[in-house]
Amino acid sequence: MKIGVFAYNFEHWKVQNGIHNLVLGGYTPSVIFAANRVELKFYKSKVRITPKDLFLHHPKFIADHYNIDYHVVEHNSEKTSAMIKDYNLDLGVILGARILKPHVIDSFNLGVLNTHPGILPDNRGLDNQKWAILEDIPQGVTAHLIDGKIDKGRLVDQERINIYKDDTLLDIFIRVQNLEQKLMMSSLDKLKNIDSVNDLEVLGSGTYRKPPTEDVEKYLFEKFETYKGKYAHDED
Repeated sequence: MKIGVFAYNFEHWKVQNGIHNLVLGGYTPSVIFAANRVELKFYKSKVRITPKDLFLHHPKFIADHYNIDYHVVEHNSEKTSAMIKDYNLDLGVILGARILKPHVIDSFNLGVLNTHPGILPDNRGLDNQKWAILEDIPQGVTAHLIDGKIDKGRLVDQERINIYKDDTLLDIFIRVQNLEQKLMMSSLDKLKNIDSVNDLEVLGSGTYRKPPTEDVEKYLFEKFETYKGKYAHDED
């Protein structure tokens, strides 16, 4: 199975670990399509749950180490679509990208795999760990073949994470982040042996959510304690 990766052209945890895991799992990409940083103008919630100051390598350095072709391109450009066809790629894997357009998705033989840090279709959109707490939705990851609409498409794999009574928001984030890597690999194994992607379940519409506003987010920590009490996993 010939794979092309969508990545950011700057240091990024999911990009770095995704490339490493693909290679270690026997799915070395044929090519990496790396997009430059763009300024995001949407509202950002105030409570930070992600770590800072991680030691990361630039993806071009990693690509060179593994002898993977590396192109800095706009992901939704005609150039990208043409290169996908030139490489005759079976599957795209999203490690870092914005919303891909249909002409890019359709250039792959099978489609494009994404790992979403929430349980679809109930938890679409942004800030999924926070919304899971605020809306009492299980925490987990969904691997799916995208269809051009946000967090929709066909279900490939899905799994919940464990919740513990002494968890912090950072614990939840890291556990979800790591599960994304695990499901990426299990999904590749599944797709490699599938007869037709049309046999995969189509995800429902669910609810799309933007980052929570301050008046909503102020209840996050209070609800987190109740949430842990409901979903906590018994430790041995």
